[in-house]
Amino acid sequence: MTAPAKEFVLRQIFKNISSLKEGEEQSSPVEEHFNVPWKTKVGRRNGYLSYYLYCEQPKTTEWSIVVERVARLFSIGGKIYERKYTESTFSSNIIYTGWGRNEFIKWEDLENNYMVDGDIMIETYVKIKKMTGIERKKLKNFDASMSEFSDVVLIVEDEKFYISKLFLASQSSYFKSILMGKQEEIQKREVTLENCKSKDFQYFLELIYGESPIDDETIDGILGLADVYDVPIAMRKCEEFLIRDSEKTLKEKLRLAKRYYLNKLKENCISKITTAADLRSVFSYDFNGMDPSVVGALLQKSIALLP
Repeated sequence: MTAPAKEFVLRQIFKNISSLKEGEEQSSPVEEHFNVPWKTKVGRRNGYLSYYLYCEQPKTTEWSIVVERVARLFSIGGKIYERKYTESTFSSNIIYTGWGRNEFIKWEDLENNYMVDGDIMIETYVKIKKMTGIERKKLKNFDASMSEFSDVVLIVEDEKFYISKLFLASQSSYFKSILMGKQEEIQKREVTLENCKSKDFQYFLELIYGESPIDDETIDGILGLADVYDVPIAMRKCEEFLIRDSEKTLKEKLRLAKRYYLNKLKENCISKITTAADLRSVFSYDFNGMDPSVVGALLQKSIALLP
């Protein structure tokens, strides 16, 4: 199962909006989604209802979040007023924490068609396109609290992961050889893994234990470990994500397909190249670094696209 898209809905009934005076505002309660606090705010400005989405993430560390969103205003009769917004960036480096419009809808239209006893209901559908610098909550713990259910400790960058040898060996030929063989290494209670980041290893373990940590930020690290440790199920789930859900460019996907022999992904990418612009986007890097079979397929497509 691949990771769900980073999407959420902020649904708020704003009370007594009819009594707002010019320049006054009203905020929704703060809600946490994907470990980030959010809120919406409406106000009365120059004959219009203003509307803004706010990210309340503290600016004590460096972070950035790119979102797309749709705001919908509902009437009691089912009428919907909708405004779609293109990408907006919230960042620790930007002074403003809110994005929206002062002129969301005319106040007269709001009063006549969308207010119910002076109240209004607005839903904000948010899709996170990219998020960096935000510490993600662990989907599953492998710390000392799991020691009762583990028989080996893997150490990565001084962080200890308590796991079951039998389970890990059943998923990976690499771990089967070092944990279930006859080497002296397997007699150790603790095994140190080199050339691996603890963050990536956490995501990797979450995936093979049935969670869904894959997104466009985590997938490179997971794929690298799935390849090194020879874990077919992890490779398959990563490939499925890249085909169905990833926002990575075709060029990036083809790079990963070549590096990790992801043939289904390669075929999927080629099938999506239908215009000259698509061809230019994937031909923009050195031919020597491309899969020869991809180069051949793209050359054929380029001939077919000639006028």
